[in-house]
Formats: sequence, structure tokens, C-alpha cells
Amino acid sequence: MGAWLSPSDRGQPWCSLAIGLLALALACAAGPASRRPTVDRQAMREAMSSGAAEGEEPSSSAAFAHFLRSRLAHHEGDHRRALDELRLALASDDGNPFLLTALAEEHARLSDLDRAERELRRVIERHPDYHPAQLLMGRVLYEAQKVTRAKVHLARAIKLKPKDPDAYLVLTQLWLEQAKPDQAIRVVEELSAAVPGEPIGYKRLGLALAERGDPLRAEKLLRRAVARDPGDFEVWHSLAQLYEASDRLTEAAEAYDKALERDPEHREVLLAAGRLALRTGQLPKAKAYFDQLMGVSEDPELAVKVAFSYLATRQLGEAAEVLDRARSRASGEPRLHFYAGLMREKLGEHSKAAEAYAAVPPGAGELFHEARLHRAQSLSTAGQPKVALDLLRAGLADRPDYLPLYSAYARALERAGQPKEGEAFLRRSLEKRPAPELFEALSSLYERQGRLAEAIDLLTDALRRQPKDEVLLYTLGAAYERKGDIARSLEKMRAVLDVNPKNANAMNFIGYTLAQRGLDFDEAERMLVRALELNPDNGAYLDSLGWVYFRKGEIQRAMETLERALSLTPGEPTILEHLGDVYSRLSRKAQALELYRQALDALIASPELAEHKGQRSALERKLKALSTELPGR
Repeated sequence: MGAWLSPSDRGQPWCSLAIGLLALALACAAGPASRRPTVDRQAMREAMSSGAAEGEEPSSSAAFAHFLRSRLAHHEGDHRRALDELRLALASDDGNPFLLTALAEEHARLSDLDRAERELRRVIERHPDYHPAQLLMGRVLYEAQKVTRAKVHLARAIKLKPKDPDAYLVLTQLWLEQAKPDQAIRVVEELSAAVPGEPIGYKRLGLALAERGDPLRAEKLLRRAVARDPGDFEVWHSLAQLYEASDRLTEAAEAYDKALERDPEHREVLLAAGRLALRTGQLPKAKAYFDQLMGVSEDPELAVKVAFSYLATRQLGEAAEVLDRARSRASGEPRLHFYAGLMREKLGEHSKAAEAYAAVPPGAGELFHEARLHRAQSLSTAGQPKVALDLLRAGLADRPDYLPLYSAYARALERAGQPKEGEAFLRRSLEKRPAPELFEALSSLYERQGRLAEAIDLLTDALRRQPKDEVLLYTLGAAYERKGDIARSLEKMRAVLDVNPKNANAMNFIGYTLAQRGLDFDEAERMLVRALELNPDNGAYLDSLGWVYFRKGEIQRAMETLERALSLTPGEPTILEHLGDVYSRLSRKAQALELYRQALDALIASPELAEHKGQRSALERKLKALSTELPGR
């Protein structure tokens, strides 16, 4: 049975809330179960009044005592003991419809639906107008997938008690499970007519339709529910999500605020409202929501979510600050230090990045090894080669099988002014481990030293021994592209796809190369669409596709695609430059200028991020040309 209409939603067992709670209270007042309780007959009648007609409650003190014990067992989840107590109660009061209905409920709780149905049939044959039995029969038959008969009993229950929402709700769910939402809506309309102002039918069906992906019907019902109960947090939250999904951002923000009026410390809503504020460019409002969220809880996971929310909208500085504040409160959480390091590294603040990575303790397992590698790379970039080399040597001693350490160590030697030592280290490493990643590292070292021909010879020789290795094929294809041999470059990349038709990096390389060279925009687009099907949130692939659109003259599509690429990979200089080119074409000169500046700053901080050797000088020329076009410059 679906959770949205579970009796527990209304706080009721399958028979009656009042029966269970009052009986439990009477049982507690009666003392230990081993003594015969003193029964207040008037209190007993009041307890039974919501679920049984006059004269249908247990007729003896013994029967009532056993019934009380059955309810205690029921609330403890011991339905077999509840069954035994009800049988004893029925021994003193055979045929009592209230007790038989309770017995059927316990059978249903134990998933014995056939037995539950038989007990209820006994009741209904003798007491056809007994509402609890008709209602429970409808639920049992629905659970047993006997929907036609279930509808009959639920309709009878509604007729007997037209102001009781329970039968309407079960019938509504039944229609919904049969994929007949219009019939379900008719039932909640009938409930609304029978009990004016009652929101539960609209609410439950609206929430269910929202979960099932029927936003139009869901919104109409939820709006009617909230008109009847303006303080319902759950409805406002669901409406906010529906509005946001349909890009009605102003309405979504208002709905989130309504939800927060009801529950100002709800973490999920505070996070969603903050993210929405970032989407709409309202940074102060987003900070207010996030500050409230961080004040509610010091959960490190929340800090990470807030930081990544800022990151998604290119607010790298804010993301780093959130993580730094969280680190000071939860210094024992290694992920916070690691993510803070990544953020500072993205910002080009390598000394701060190294400091954050250093806080990841050795007990953090794989995260420690990854942090040590990043710390060494940050220190090497920040001009501290000795400390970086010491860290990498320690890493190689601990984890000689961790291949990224080898290329990092060689690169650190280069930065320390020892390129020959770096080359010798990689050659020695290759003698012990002829891994494709090490061939790639050595070929990259050759390229940085202007020895592109040697890099190509090295990779070609390695491929003779491993002709179908994806890494080697890809690296050689990229080397040919840098040499200007586009035909051979594309040949090697297509060979990668022959080995692995799902290599999205190769698809991206082919697509971008074809677009950049103006060779075949249609094939380029096909390749990139396929790559994005495999990895839809890859900023590099989106950048390539955006560049295809730009080269084809589809400027609006280019802008939308590149803006998404930048949101996924903020601070990446090539994406910044490409989006700057789009803004420049659209005469949004100030925005283009800002993006070019950001791209240039990123390349100055990390020259290895350059797409090609002339990228930095090309950006400087664009900045100079654009600056002269802007008024007042």
C-alpha cells in the first residue's frame, strides 16, 4: 500500500485512533496485566464510541481486559500476541463486530489478507452497516489487488460516514494506482464537498501526482490544499519545487519563503532557497539563507553542499570561505580540508591550498594519499620545490603503485630546475613499470621542453608493444594535433573509439578539433552530443559543443551551452575565453572583457592550463582591442 495514504499519515491504526489511544490509556491506568482491571463502564463506552455503535463494544470486563492487552501488543508491534488476546476476548463475547474487525486488522498486519477478508465477511454479513468493517474490507481488498470489490466496500464506507476522509483517501489511491488520475481527482472533490475546508484529499493527491511527474494536476490540487490550510509546510515546499522545475523562479522563491515561515530551520528548504537565490543573482539573499542553515547545524555535509552551491554559480571565493569556516568548527572532518584545498587550488591560491591539504590526517585512508599529492603539486607551483619533492618521495615510498605520483614528481623536478633528473626518473620508472600513464608523463615532459618529435617517437614505440592501449593512442593523437598533423591526430582518436566505442574523451577531442579547424561541423556536433549522453555534466564537453555552435553561427545556443559549461567548470580559462568571444559577438563588451580578464588571470596563475602556447598572448590582444572599444577607456 502506498505510503502517501497510509493510515499512519493520519495517526490512525486500521481500525480507529480513538480506540487505540484511549484503550492504551485505560490499560496503563489499570495496572499490571496479571490483575483483573477495574473497568469504568462509562469510560469504556466513550472509548468505543468512535469505532462501534452502542451495544457493540465488548460486553464483559474479561473481554475488555483482553482487548486492552491486544492494543498494548499492537502498539508494541507484536501482532501475533494481539491476535491471541483478541481470540480470548471473543471467547467471552463471540461475534462482537468491533472485536472481529480488530482481529481482521491484526491478520492484515501479518500479511494474512485472506484470513483478514474472511473475518471481515463474517462481520459484514451480520452487520452490513458497520462502517469500520466496510472501510477495512476496502483496504484489505485493495492490498490484495481485488480492486473491483475494494471499490464497492469503500463506496459503502463513504455512504455510511460521508464526513470521514479515510475511505475517500484509500479510494483515491486505488484510482491513482490504476493510472486514472481524473477519477482520483473526482473522489477528492467529493470529499471536499462532503467536508468543506478539508485540505487532506487535495494535499495527498497533489503530493502523489508531483512524485509521479504530473506537475500540472499536482499544482492545481496543491494550490487548493494550501488555500484551505495556508500554514502547511509540506504543500508550500512541494509547490516551490514544482515552480522551480518549470522556471517560475519568482513564484518558487515566494513558496520557499512561505514554507520557511512555518519551519524556519528546515535544512532542505534553506539549502534549496539559497541555491535558488544564487540562480537569480541574489547573492546577499543566498548568503542569508546559507548563514541560517549553517547556524542550524554544524553537519560537515551541509557545509560541503553549500560550498558546491556557490561553486556551481562561479562564486569560488564564497565557497572557499564556507569551507574554511566549517573547517574551524569541525577540524576532525578530513573531507572539509580536502575540498577547501581543491577550492583554493581553483582560485590559484596554492599556498592556502597546501595548508588545507596538510590538515588531512594520515588516518583518512585514500583521501590522505590524494591530499598529499595535491599538497605537493600546490607547493611546487607556489615555488616551494624542496618540500614538494620531500612529500612526493614519501608518497612513492608509501604507495609505489600510485602512478599519479610519478608524473607529479617529475614535474616538481622540472619546476625545481632539474628537467634532466625528471626525465631520468621517468625513464627508470618505465623500465620497472612500462605503464601507459608513465609514457604519457614522459612524452608531456618532452613536449614542454620543445621536443615534440621525441615525444611522438616515444609513444609510437610504446604502441608497437601495446597497439590497442587507449591511453597511448589518445596521447599520441593529442601530440600529433600539437604538431599540426590533424589527419594523423584524428586517425589515432578514431582508433581509440575502435578499441572503446564509449571513450567520451576521444569523441570530445574529435568534435572539438573538427570544429576548431572548420572541417565538419555536423560530425563534430554528433560526436559531442554522444559524449554528453555518456557524461551530461562534463564542462569540457559542453564547452566543445558550445564552440561548435559558435563556429556554425548559432550564437544563442552557443551562449546557453557555454554558460552551463562554465557553471560546471568555473575558472577554466578556455571556457572563459570562449564565452567571452560569444559575449563580444553579442556586443556585451563589458561582460566579455571581464571573462577575458578572468581567463588571463587563470593562465598567469597556472600556465599549464593553456590550451595552446599562444593562448595567453591572444587573450592579451583581445583585452587590448576590447578595452579601446568601451566608452570611457
